Amino acid sequence: MAARGKSGGRIIILVALILILLVGAVYVWLQMQGGQNAESPQTPEAGAMVDIVITTQAIPRGAEITQAALMTIQYPEANLVQGTFITDINAVIGSRAKYDLDPGVPLTPSVLIPPTGGSVASFDVPKDFVALPVPVDSLTAVANALAPGDHVMVVGCMLLVDIDPDWQSRLPNAFAQEVPAKAGELNFSNTTILTAKDLGILQGRVQGDGSLNMPTYVVPSESQRPRLVCQTVVQDAVVLRVGNYVEPQIAQVTPTAVPEGEAPVTPAESTNDSVTLVVSPQDAVSMNYMMVAGIRLNMALRNPNDTNPIVTDAVTQQYLMEQKNIPLPAKLPYALEPRVDSIANPASEPTPQP
Repeated sequence: MAARGKSGGRIIILVALILILLVGAVYVWLQMQGGQNAESPQTPEAGAMVDIVITTQAIPRGAEITQAALMTIQYPEANLVQGTFITDINAVIGSRAKYDLDPGVPLTPSVLIPPTGGSVASFDVPKDFVALPVPVDSLTAVANALAPGDHVMVVGCMLLVDIDPDWQSRLPNAFAQEVPAKAGELNFSNTTILTAKDLGILQGRVQGDGSLNMPTYVVPSESQRPRLVCQTVVQDAVVLRVGNYVEPQIAQVTPTAVPEGEAPVTPAESTNDSVTLVVSPQDAVSMNYMMVAGIRLNMALRNPNDTNPIVTDAVTQQYLMEQKNIPLPAKLPYALEPRVDSIANPASEPTPQP
C-alpha cells in the first residue's frame, strides 16, 4: 500500500510540472503577440490608399488649370513620397502648366506655375539671355519664312552725314545777316535775322576760275548727301516668337446665337509685324538704340547646325567698288536714250519706250 501511495504522488507532481510548463509557454506567447500589436500602428496597414491629383485632359503649356481638367485617384500610401504628388485638388486650381501636360499625368509642384508667378514666355528665355521684339516686314524677316527656333544673323544699315561739332547741325552752315529796324540804328531788340532760307546763301568756298582769271565763291547745289554703311550687328540670334504673343486658352466657350445681320466675333490673330529674338543683354541694348535711331535691321537665316562665329567687313560705297571690282563709268561722248536717272524694279514698272 505504501508503494502505491508513493507512485500516485509522483504522478501528481509530474502532471503539475507539465501544467506549469504549459502555462509558462502560453504566457510567453501572449507577451510576444502583445509586443507585435503595439508596434503595428507605426506602419501603414497593408492596402492603405490616399488620393492624388491627375489631369483628365491635355493642358497646353501656360494654360490656366481649372477644376474641370482635374480629378483624384487612389494611390498606395506606402509608395507616396512626401512632397511629390499633390493630394489637395484646391491647391492646383488657378495654377498654370509649366509644360504641355497629357491626360492622366499625376501633378507635382515642379510642373506648375503658381497663380502669382511670372509669364509663360519667360520660361523660354535661356539663363543669361533676354528676349527683345524687333519690328519687321516681309523683306526684313526672310520673306516671312521665320519660325520659332530659327537662327538668324542681324544686319544693320545706317546713313551718316557731316555735322558742325558745336551746333550739331548738318553742314554746310548757312549765312545770316542782321538788318537794323531803321537805317543807322543798331537796336538788337528790333534786329531781324535773315537765314539761308530767306537769302538763299549757304557756306561755300573760294576757288579760282581759270576762264575768268579771278576767284569765285562756290556754294553747294543741294543739301549734303548721306553716306550709307552696312554691317553685321548680331552674329547669331534665336527666334523666340514670330508676331505678337497670344496666350493659349483651353476653356471651352459655349457657342451663342448670333443675331441676324451681325458678323460673329472672332478672336484676334497674331500678326507678323514683329519677331522676338533671344540675344545677350548687351546686344539687346545695342539693338534697342538702333531701333530708336531709325537704323534699318535685316535678318538673314542661318543653318541651325552652323554655330561658327561670323566675321564680316562693313560695306560702304568704296568697299563695294573695290572688293567687287566695279569700275567708275567713263564720261563718254554718247549716252542711252531715253535718259535714265533712277533704277526701277522691272517687275513693277514697265520699261519706258523712246
